[in-house]
Amino acid sequence: MAQPPTSGVPDTLAPQWADTYRFLDQQVAALTAELHELRGERLAQLAEKEALAQRLQGVLDALPGAVVVLNGAGRVQGHNQAAARLFGAPLAGEPWREVIARCFVPEAGPATDLVLHDGRIVTLSTCPLGSEPGQILLFQDVTENRRLQAHLQRHQRLLDMGRMAASLAHQIRTPLAAALLYASQLKHPALNDDKRRRFADRTVASLQQLEGLIANMLHFARGGVNGEEPLAADELLQALRSTVEGQTDRALTWSCAAEGMQLRGNRTLLLSAWQNLVNNALQAAGEGGRIEIFCRPAAGGGVELGVHDTGPGVAPEMQARLFEPFSTTRPRGTGLGLAIVRTVAQAHHGDAWCRSQPGDTTFAMRLPSVPAASKGGGEIRRAG
Repeated sequence: MAQPPTSGVPDTLAPQWADTYRFLDQQVAALTAELHELRGERLAQLAEKEALAQRLQGVLDALPGAVVVLNGAGRVQGHNQAAARLFGAPLAGEPWREVIARCFVPEAGPATDLVLHDGRIVTLSTCPLGSEPGQILLFQDVTENRRLQAHLQRHQRLLDMGRMAASLAHQIRTPLAAALLYASQLKHPALNDDKRRRFADRTVASLQQLEGLIANMLHFARGGVNGEEPLAADELLQALRSTVEGQTDRALTWSCAAEGMQLRGNRTLLLSAWQNLVNNALQAAGEGGRIEIFCRPAAGGGVELGVHDTGPGVAPEMQARLFEPFSTTRPRGTGLGLAIVRTVAQAHHGDAWCRSQPGDTTFAMRLPSVPAASKGGGEIRRAG
């Protein structure tokens, strides 16, 4: 550290001012030394803060997750290398809404997942900056995890298919044997036209039952959803009503409190799963039971498609296993209907649920909704 200049009293100074000058000179020297010391401490603090910042940046860059810091104006104030690799560089100073529009696919994943345009799947966690305006975003790339989960779920479904094949062998043989029996009668030369038509109708009904069993097996094994499209909840209800009312003479109540709400999915699978719930209610409620088929907003967001009946209900010990494969309360049931309903709901990023007591039973699928008119950019949209 540089030393302060030595003090001295000029020879020409009058004696009466010599002590004052000497005192002032000593004060200047002391202040100069103090400033030099403070400057050194300040430089040391700045060097320490710079080293700390470099260590913190090194820690951030070493994190597997992408970290993005936003200021109060919604611009990227800082980020780590994982964020640059995930969203592309440069990011610093860029409005976050533009990053969203460039990188994210709106409404593509379930409530906990976000999908990038390159197909990667990430999850998002946020926290405020504290006293400063802004927030910290942490993104985790879960693409491989989701792929492994889907693979495991498919593997489990294939295992269930093996059990299903053994369990349904007699169920398939029954309609097949009936169809063969009725078809063999059709070639009898003495058969009149009325009986021929009756045998033909029974043959077709048996084959349709067999086709339904096979379709259920394929839906359960596939588990995924193909051919997704925007669907209006009230239009789905009307489509189901047209199908169901053509198959039964029972008086049914139809209600929709979800006008204007939309979801995204496979129309055929959703209608098939919903009709499974209706068929179960028709069998459970009996001739005197009342049945209401409804669509409505779900309490936690999304849309519920379901059925309510006033039948005897489901025993408490059975309710926890209702949606498991081969779990059934009917002697001739296959135990696949509700398992397929849950599989279809989960394939649409939703779930199926049941609430039952004597005289009051409800089965429903809870599915994520999507905005009626999707606009690109602006924000990360989550289904539900």
